[in-house]
Amino acid sequence: MKLRRLKVDGFGALKGEFFFSPEHVALIVDDNERGKSTLLAAIAAALYGLDGDRRTHRLVTPRDRWRPWDGGPYRVELDVQVSGEDFCIARDFARDTVAIWNTRGQEVTAEFREGKDEYPVGKRWTGLDADEFAKCALVGQNELDAVVPVDEKSRRGSTLHARLENAADTRVGDTNATEAIRVIEIALRKYTCPEVESSGTIDTALARLETKRGLLDTELRALEHDFAGIAEPLDALVGLVEEERTVREGLQRLDGERSNALASDARRQLADDRLRRDELARLVAEADAAASAAHLEPNTEAEFREVVARYEEAARGLQALEERRREELAREREKRGSELGELARHADRTAADADRCVAVAAELRRIAEDDASTRTAVFTLREALARQGHDPERIQSLSARFAKRSDAEQRLLRRQNDRALVYQTEVAQLEQMRTGSTEVLREIDALRNRWRLPGWFLTALGLAAALAGVVVQILNGLPVLWTSLLAAGATLLILGLGLLMAGARARAAERAASLRQLSEAQRRLHQMRTDRAEAEVGLAELARAMGYRDQVDLLREWSEYARLMEESAPALRAQEQLATIEARRRQAMEAARALVAADTTGGGERATIEPADLERVAQDIRRALALQQRLVDLETGWEWMAEERRVAEAAATGLKDRAVRILHTAGLAYDPSLSWAEHTRELAERAQAQARHALLTGELIPQAEGRVLAAGRAAELEHQLRAIETERVEAAGAEGAASRAPLEIEAEGRRLREALDQLQKRRTDLRLEVEEVLRRYQTEHPDKTAQRERIDQALLRARRFKAAADLAKETIASVATETHRRWADYLNQRVTQLLGAFGARVEQLRFGDDLDFSVKLWNGQQVARGRADLQLSAGAKDQLYLAVRLAIAEFLSRGQSPLPLLLDDPFATSDDERARAGMKLLIEHFAPLHQIIVLTCHRRRYAALAQMDEALYAERVRIFEIKTTGANAAT
Repeated sequence: MKLRRLKVDGFGALKGEFFFSPEHVALIVDDNERGKSTLLAAIAAALYGLDGDRRTHRLVTPRDRWRPWDGGPYRVELDVQVSGEDFCIARDFARDTVAIWNTRGQEVTAEFREGKDEYPVGKRWTGLDADEFAKCALVGQNELDAVVPVDEKSRRGSTLHARLENAADTRVGDTNATEAIRVIEIALRKYTCPEVESSGTIDTALARLETKRGLLDTELRALEHDFAGIAEPLDALVGLVEEERTVREGLQRLDGERSNALASDARRQLADDRLRRDELARLVAEADAAASAAHLEPNTEAEFREVVARYEEAARGLQALEERRREELAREREKRGSELGELARHADRTAADADRCVAVAAELRRIAEDDASTRTAVFTLREALARQGHDPERIQSLSARFAKRSDAEQRLLRRQNDRALVYQTEVAQLEQMRTGSTEVLREIDALRNRWRLPGWFLTALGLAAALAGVVVQILNGLPVLWTSLLAAGATLLILGLGLLMAGARARAAERAASLRQLSEAQRRLHQMRTDRAEAEVGLAELARAMGYRDQVDLLREWSEYARLMEESAPALRAQEQLATIEARRRQAMEAARALVAADTTGGGERATIEPADLERVAQDIRRALALQQRLVDLETGWEWMAEERRVAEAAATGLKDRAVRILHTAGLAYDPSLSWAEHTRELAERAQAQARHALLTGELIPQAEGRVLAAGRAAELEHQLRAIETERVEAAGAEGAASRAPLEIEAEGRRLREALDQLQKRRTDLRLEVEEVLRRYQTEHPDKTAQRERIDQALLRARRFKAAADLAKETIASVATETHRRWADYLNQRVTQLLGAFGARVEQLRFGDDLDFSVKLWNGQQVARGRADLQLSAGAKDQLYLAVRLAIAEFLSRGQSPLPLLLDDPFATSDDERARAGMKLLIEHFAPLHQIIVLTCHRRRYAALAQMDEALYAERVRIFEIKTTGANAAT
């Protein structure tokens, strides 16, 4: 697998596009915090994706860790070459999408899908998952020892152990002994036996099968014993049937005696019912006689007496109210008339006149304030103009000369200065537009000529070939010859005409647009020049009319006039405001004289009227209006008493109407000739009739109806009596003894029914006992027999499976020993060679079955891996683990696509000599097979190494920095 290009739209602090050359070692040299380690993480993320499961990563998930710092797109693209074919992997982590394209532009994403929504592309190409790839190919800073876990359990559970076995066992690495033994052991631990519902170990399944077989044998023997014991209950059932028949005959005889007793009781109930119905009819007739008073309410009489008393009291109150009203009205009218005589001069004024007086007074005050402030402002502005050196006579002279000019002439003068600047700018733009359009037209014409020349040539050649074919045909030449000439001529003619048409239509829309743009620019230039000439003519005529030598003097005087008008504009505006204020004062004073003229106390006509005079007149007008309103209110102010009278009259009328309605409700007619006492007496008689009717309908009649039998019940008794008499006639010959008392009949009936129940219960128990035993035998015996046969077969199958698994484990274990020896020998030899190339003082290295190893130092001392970590220096230890990683990567690449080696500062702890030796080893021995990318922040060290081995680095190494990726730097 070879990395070609990495494009990062946003990944942590990294952003840019990186090109890699697999034939060269990529040496990325840059400062810290520039994104070097992020570059390796981005490559791994593109190959394997980023995990976003918060259950596994509680603090921060890898997806959250590498989010862009600037909050932009979160996306990477990686171009990879595998087995001569190019692929492009695009992952958008913000949207959680992935797309994979091959060289032919086909999307092949579905081919790399695993599980539900996972696309581990790197696993398909390298045979390693993300963790294994990080251990072997991706060497992070200070993570060289991660290839071999410290914990023994982690080492034995590491899938890297299985990958080494795969590479040693087969050429393509698709199986291993450890996985096979583990699968067999899992099968022995998870043996599924549906007969006993077991998914445990094979021994547990065997024990459960033997136990279930013994249980089935016991149940079958119990079923056979129960089936033999049901003969005696069958004989007892026959005797119980005869006893039940005898008891049922006794019950039939008792039913006849019970029928006689029921007939006597029915006759007695029917006779009592006839007497009760006669009494009910009498009560109903009496209730019908008093029905006319039934609708009368119980408290109608008391209510009528109360309404009559209230009506008489309301009539007496009306008379007293009218006398009081007449006395109060005369006294108030005399008092208001004397006050109104003092303000008779304002009798014809209205409230609007008073409001007008107040408004004019307020206007006079505002005018005085505005006049004072404006005069102060005019004085201040004039002083400011004098200090600036302006000559009032000069201002008046220029104003007299230019102010009387027409609006068109002043507009021509104002626009002249702006027109010159706009003219120069727009002319330059139009000239540029015209030049650009001309160049485009020339380019299009040149392009069309290039198409037309070969078109005319091919057309002429086609016509010549066709003419030659016609001549050969006329001369009876070979058919093949003239046919070929005609076909070639037609083909060339078509090609030539096609080229001519293509040349005629080439960039037609662009040419039309350029022509329009050129015409518009020329038209606009002509118009601007015409406008400018007309403006200059007008200025010259205006200068001669005003007595100036030329238009330059005119424009200079106009500029001075405009500047003076602009600077003296505030003073002129203030002067205009003074004139406006004076006009407002005259208008307000005329309005004030008109308002005060009718006031006799104002002294007649005045030259000046003060706001206080207007406010006094407004106050007198409002007082006169208030007195007039009180006189009007005096007449209408007693409306409350009239309203009270109307209320009292309405109340009295309502009470009378209510009393009449009560009489009508009671069924009586109101007679004005009769007194209210006589009407009260008649109402009392109606109330007594209503009380009797309520007693009859509420108590006596319902009680009588309750004692009468219901119609259905009486009909039922008569029907029952007729049926009993009919049965007695039919059974008269069977009855030989006199009927007994009902109690004796019921006692004997209970005794016989109890005996019958006992017999039926005993018969039912015996039948259920026999049927249950028979049903269980017929249902369970065949089923349990079949179960026992299946258990025997399952027991035999489980024993055979256990024997086969034990045999397979023994065989595979012997093969695994040879496999482990094979990859361990390779790693022992290769790591020792690599350490020698680094210059490390290690004589020998031995790997065990669990990937742990021991080291033999230069002094012959043999130490384990854990002790070597403590004894060796940081540089020697890093070189040791780097050699282990390189050897494992070489071993895993056999027969597969070689792994790329991504190294983040692997020689950070090494001295210069060993760093030089390590880099030479990577460049000379590993770079021809593996693509190598080395990241470091030690700029000076690697610059010195490049100078020491200048030819080697110049030929095999490409150096660049992360910060140059903005220009898409290639490596």
